[in-house]
Amino acid sequence: MKMKKVLPILMAAVLTTASLPMMANASDASSQTESSTESSESTEDISNSEKSSSSESETENVTSDTQDKDTTGDNSENTKDTTADTTDADAEDSTDKTDVIEGDQVDTDNVVTLGENLTTEQRDAMYKYFGTSADKVRTIIVTHSDEVKYMEGIATAEQIGNTTNSCAYVEPTNSGGIKVKTANLNFVTSAMIASTLTTAGMENCNVIAACPFEVSGTGALTGIIMAYETASGEKLDEGKKEAAMEELITTGDLADSIGSEEATQVVGEVKEEILDKGLTDPDEIGDAVDKIAEKHDVTLTDDQKQQLVSLMEKISQYDYDLDSIKDTLNNLSGKVGALEGVWNSVKSFFVGSGDGILNDTDDSALGSDIITDSNVDVSGFKDGLLTRIINFFKGE
Repeated sequence: MKMKKVLPILMAAVLTTASLPMMANASDASSQTESSTESSESTEDISNSEKSSSSESETENVTSDTQDKDTTGDNSENTKDTTADTTDADAEDSTDKTDVIEGDQVDTDNVVTLGENLTTEQRDAMYKYFGTSADKVRTIIVTHSDEVKYMEGIATAEQIGNTTNSCAYVEPTNSGGIKVKTANLNFVTSAMIASTLTTAGMENCNVIAACPFEVSGTGALTGIIMAYETASGEKLDEGKKEAAMEELITTGDLADSIGSEEATQVVGEVKEEILDKGLTDPDEIGDAVDKIAEKHDVTLTDDQKQQLVSLMEKISQYDYDLDSIKDTLNNLSGKVGALEGVWNSVKSFFVGSGDGILNDTDDSALGSDIITDSNVDVSGFKDGLLTRIINFFKGE
């Protein structure tokens, strides 16, 4: 009996003892699972935290990059604008800038221009003809691109040519209008140049336009204007300069059919008429053209008349000193009265003619076949006074 009672107890003890490791293992497993879960949750939290941090960091970086990009864009825009402004300013300065060679004995405002395609010998001949030297004046070398800049779109490629040879000598004066002398220009006359220079806005100066050999002279205006701006220190209006170039070409084209003297007179008088009366309407300008053409017994084609009207419309847009223009145009047409002519000759004898550099040229420097022309009488007292006095008392 005792044995029967003990046996179940022993078996129960054995079973209990056997189950303890399993429970422990289960507990360990559960603990490990919980630990693993906690670890996993912790890791996930850390990972999420890192992701969040990383995301925030990336957001900040993106924001920062965007801000930097915007800032850079603004700076780039500003830089671009500044660069554009600077470039425009540089371009303008570059366009307006004229390289001037300063002689080491300069004591005058006079300026010489020389065509870039002349040889050294030809340049020396031009200085000699002008009655000066490189060390006594300021000199500008006029390039072909200078001529193209002034004349492109107005003159034909043939009129502009491929080389630049014309030269000029400019001397500012205080009165007397524009006086011009030319040498070796076989198409453009001194009167054409003088009238055209008034349209460019030039006033009171002596001008010599020349070349060591014969040329048409259509490119001479470029050098004269450049010399005048340098000599006077005055920048001429670009629109007026363009109108002047157009006037030279228009007068030249007209001269082909009616003669240079008549063409110059018609253009000059129409210009004086429209400026004097303030004409701007094309019909009124056309009437003025008809009246002055008839006065000079000149017949114009419809195209020639329209070309003149178009030119005068352009000129009428600008303000001019009409008295200064009349001074020059009077020289061209011989409108100086007898008494004034006598007085000018007397004054020339005592105080000089005011023709300055026009009297100092040396024709021998350009050879024996030189062609010369002048819109004023540069002979002065010795040839003109007695004749003018006699003519005055004769009423001529």
